Amino acid sequence: MPQQQALPTWLSLNNVNSVSQSGMSDPVTGFPYVGGGLNLGDYFDLTEQEANQLSYPTNGLLHAGRYRYVQVDSGATAGLVAATKVGFVRTGTFVQSAIQSVAGSGMTVGATVTATTTGGGGTTQATIQVVVLTATTVAITVLTTGSGFTSIPTVTITGTGGTPPSVIIQLNSTVNTVTSSDVANTSLTLVRPVVFLNSITPGNYGFVQELGIANTLASGAITANNFVSAVAATATVTGGTTFTVLTIGQAIDTGVSGQILKVLLSTPVVQD
Repeated sequence: MPQQQALPTWLSLNNVNSVSQSGMSDPVTGFPYVGGGLNLGDYFDLTEQEANQLSYPTNGLLHAGRYRYVQVDSGATAGLVAATKVGFVRTGTFVQSAIQSVAGSGMTVGATVTATTTGGGGTTQATIQVVVLTATTVAITVLTTGSGFTSIPTVTITGTGGTPPSVIIQLNSTVNTVTSSDVANTSLTLVRPVVFLNSITPGNYGFVQELGIANTLASGAITANNFVSAVAATATVTGGTTFTVLTIGQAIDTGVSGQILKVLLSTPVVQD
């Protein structure tokens, strides 16, 4: 997707900390405007010159790569959402679907029951409806999705007659919500890394870099061409020769702790 300068207020990508999904809000009410051409999840590829021109120098010089407009998860650690710091795509927070994994037996055709999920760290649990189609199979509908899950919840079915089926819960997936590296590493699944371009208040919106040449802050020695991995607790990076779940790409520069070094982000990218 080519870069589109739809909003004249975006003089730089690495200085955006908006309360609005559209990037604009009413100055009196604070309510977000709907319009202007910017939407959550918009992404574009920039040449080196374009990225340089859209940089706010105080927060660093941007380089060629892919940039995305995202929301920072409200549970992110604010101090780790800053220029040169590494974050990760947030795993699902609500139940998107449920499927029968093990067939039941001797169930009563037409029986209809509801069940509530448990666990998964959800602030609100989800509910599903199960309708028995045959003695061994059911149709499942998600009635309420729940919210705030940090892992996959479970659900137990009763009241179908006979032996009920086993059901697997699946959470949603989005690349448009990101969180700090410490949260991702301790309570979530590490999906894929992004690099923050500036400080963004958790819950607010801004741009991150997901591909290309990114500026990162080193907290350990790095050798050019080696793998570069995030240090989850500090959102900084260090080098090595082993690819891990915290690896974000390949080092372009050689340097030591405390330096800002360029990294070629090279983990696979998918789109919503």
